[in-house]
Amino acid sequence: MHQFLSRPDRHLSLCGNLRAAVVERAVSCAPAFMRGLRAVFACDFHAVSRTTPEDIRALGDRIRALEPDLILLGGDYSDSAEGALRLFGGIGPLDAPLGCFGVLGNNDREAWPALKPLRRAMAAAGCRLLVNESARIRLAGGTLVLAGLDDAVYGDPRPAGLYPGKPSEICYRIVLFHEPSPVRPAPDLMLCGHTHGGQFNLLGLTPYTIGFERWFGQHRVDVLGVAGWRDADGARVLVSKGIGASRIPLRVGVRPEIELLRFE
Repeated sequence: MHQFLSRPDRHLSLCGNLRAAVVERAVSCAPAFMRGLRAVFACDFHAVSRTTPEDIRALGDRIRALEPDLILLGGDYSDSAEGALRLFGGIGPLDAPLGCFGVLGNNDREAWPALKPLRRAMAAAGCRLLVNESARIRLAGGTLVLAGLDDAVYGDPRPAGLYPGKPSEICYRIVLFHEPSPVRPAPDLMLCGHTHGGQFNLLGLTPYTIGFERWFGQHRVDVLGVAGWRDADGARVLVSKGIGASRIPLRVGVRPEIELLRFE
């Protein structure tokens, strides 16, 4: 299933107001204890100086209106520490029955040499920052193991030991990782962003088509895909187009998106 629940933005959009279409995606083959759960995944906010408090509140209201069981944030909250503080100061409360969790993006690593202030700001909004950490959420019939990896560009992602490679118990393993890069052991589901869907898509061509991240990025990152579903080493990988933009505050041919995941 890939269904647009709302279409507020055109394919040519100046970014900064945090408006995005909500895309419903089915996560099939989930274990019985996960079926029926709803999760919101949002990433690449890139809140900027012109992002108003009203825009931030509207995004929080929109996420809450989807009534998710779980809220997941994929990093790149802003290109500056001040912008991230404004974002988390106005978007909360991000309360969901199973909690809200987030990871770092490359811009967050650049903006925050020390992470304690960001952790506090996210916690005040109801979100727990996971940096090479995992949370175990016990449900009727099994356990959801949710792991969050450090950023791959400026951080040090270390998946070893965060989630079982061959689980001895009934569990479902989700990994949040800003960059859509391979991880081992492979989880059941990996949620990523970073690419902005290419940010510029002209007749199917994006900067990633010519190897932007590999050859022109400051640090080499292996990108599994630019947008949508991929399979990698047994993991189901979803690369979100995200909400905002970096460097150039413009998207061409790429709709800003929030993902609504339904496990079935």
